[in-house]
Amino acid sequence: MQRITATTAHSLHGIAATRFVEQQAAATLAPHTLMRRAGLATANLAQALAPHARSIWVACGPGNNGGDGLETALHLHQRGYHAVVTWLGESAKVSADAHDAWQRASQAGVRFAAEPPTHADLCIDALLGIGSTRAPQGRMAHWVQHMNHCGATVLAVDVPTGLHAETGALTQSRTEPASHTRIVVRAHHTPEFVNP
Repeated sequence: MQRITATTAHSLHGIAATRFVEQQAAATLAPHTLMRRAGLATANLAQALAPHARSIWVACGPGNNGGDGLETALHLHQRGYHAVVTWLGESAKVSADAHDAWQRASQAGVRFAAEPPTHADLCIDALLGIGSTRAPQGRMAHWVQHMNHCGATVLAVDVPTGLHAETGALTQSRTEPASHTRIVVRAHHTPEFVNP
């Protein structure tokens, strides 16, 4: 794992290049390997950031970013952390990778909840990933606001929810008026998992 800061020079990948790298890697690996690796790496970083955390909230979206979050919660749970997952996905409608992550987390006894915990020492944003161009709405927007105001350290998987991965601009709904206030997860740390 490498730390990238404002003073660190490092090559960046656009969304298309990232997808290509992922497809090339997935073609040579066993099913679900990339998501499992992403979850393990995120859990390792979470443990390094908050080794004494009593409660960790993992907010998972309906796509593969949410699957990464489910894998993260599984690893944290197995290490004895109290991980609480809120998930916007439906097991019958998600990708094969995300379904595998949900199944593994469920079978391991990871705690799922309808709403965020009242207190968390660490929040993990796995709501929307690099391919998202939509603004958080509904329950997701509520969770983003909760995450931003709870006072905990925030770790965003791949990209903070509400931020366009290539432009760095806040995402906007097509039906949203230009004057509408948009929200984004204010993350303290954001791991990225591309290996060129």
